[in-house]
Amino acid sequence: MTACEEKLLDKPMPTRTDNQVAAYFATNALTWHNMYKRNDLWGDIHQRRLASFLSWVDRLNLNLDTPVADIGCGAGMATVALAQRGYFVESTDVAAAMIELARENAAAAAVQSRVNAKVGDIYHLDFPTAAFGLVLSIGVIPWLSSPREAVAELGRIVKPGGYLLFTADNRSRLSHLLDPATSPALSLVRRGLKKIVRASESAAPSQESVRSYRHSIKEVDAFLNQAGLDRVHYETLGFGPFTFFYRKFLSNNMEVALNRGLQRLADMRWPLFRSTGAQFLVLAKKRP
Repeated sequence: MTACEEKLLDKPMPTRTDNQVAAYFATNALTWHNMYKRNDLWGDIHQRRLASFLSWVDRLNLNLDTPVADIGCGAGMATVALAQRGYFVESTDVAAAMIELARENAAAAAVQSRVNAKVGDIYHLDFPTAAFGLVLSIGVIPWLSSPREAVAELGRIVKPGGYLLFTADNRSRLSHLLDPATSPALSLVRRGLKKIVRASESAAPSQESVRSYRHSIKEVDAFLNQAGLDRVHYETLGFGPFTFFYRKFLSNNMEVALNRGLQRLADMRWPLFRSTGAQFLVLAKKRP
């Protein structure tokens, strides 16, 4: 038994929070499926994110017989695009509704013969160790209560010398730094207010309690290091919505234009902007 396989014995079962997230995505599968067709800020960010990842895959110039996995595939947008490039893709998602959409999208694109989509748990993937030369996990880690264990499991199925592409939400995103309701400079004040609010809230769980988690790039590197991976490249993506005490003050068109303008500055590696996008896009390589 390898060290990675020994760690699997200690992997946690999904928490109540993870189960709530699974239920949320099952209920809102069509909403997330249509995200890539929207012409608002969120659609713009998700479309750019997918395009960036696919361009990274193209630059890796992997052989078409390289085994590929898309973990947390959602409606299968990345899966279909990879299959169209000639790869065979094993895809999993925790929500059966998402898997049905992924299969439908693969069939509509006439690439169903190169896609195997099935329900799967990111903490306990039904794949052999070192099975894939490329693993993607887009928009998944931010929703997990145990991201370290999830990255370890993703790393387990990457073969030595293979690649992992994934996203994490950025704790230091510019939009949160500028809003007084989320700025770190006012964290002590907010902490006191949250105690008051929590005292009046019901303890009963609900889908409204579903949340995403944010991390620093140092935390991401720590997850990778424990999983036997080294970060090769990263960038941040997505700016906005800009709010004042959670209230939006820009029109849809202005939000999209501002996001694109700030993204250009981030792509040119301007100080501040290069590290304050809403999401980290990370490319990592498995150690020999």
